[in-house]
Amino acid sequence: MTEIITYHLTATGVWGYEFYNTDRKLIGSVYSVVAPSAPVRIESGELKWYSRFDIDTKIIPGTGRRVKENQTGEEIYRIIYWQPGLYQVRTKDDRSIQVEIRDGSYLFGKPMTPVTAMTERITEAEWVPKKHYEVKPYFRTTVYEDVSDEYLLMALSFPALRMC
Repeated sequence: MTEIITYHLTATGVWGYEFYNTDRKLIGSVYSVVAPSAPVRIESGELKWYSRFDIDTKIIPGTGRRVKENQTGEEIYRIIYWQPGLYQVRTKDDRSIQVEIRDGSYLFGKPMTPVTAMTERITEAEWVPKKHYEVKPYFRTTVYEDVSDEYLLMALSFPALRMC
């Protein structure tokens, strides 16, 4: 079992999240500028992705948001909205993960099986990184199984990328 704390970051004109493991080591981030349809940058180690989403898009069942590799533009995965609180993440090799938002928690896994990871909202943490901008504890993610770095980054960045 792995636990990761997400901190919400805000400064003039930018917002983001940083992900820290229990050793207080930065393992990844999601950043964007505050502007309509600005790209969101998603990074962890060698993984460098981005996602664009037009804010004027009408969000109906089946609406998708693509996450792409930074250098090649290749689609890594797509988040698909199905109904309030229910999403699907479909990878480039057509594997599928269900994301359900229940009581403010994000549950990641396959339907009718135990969850692989759960992200829940928090307001306090034992430690907060020192930065030159506003930093608040925001999520605690518990990963119950061994997952790939790609899966972990997808789960950690999901709250920043979901469409509604």
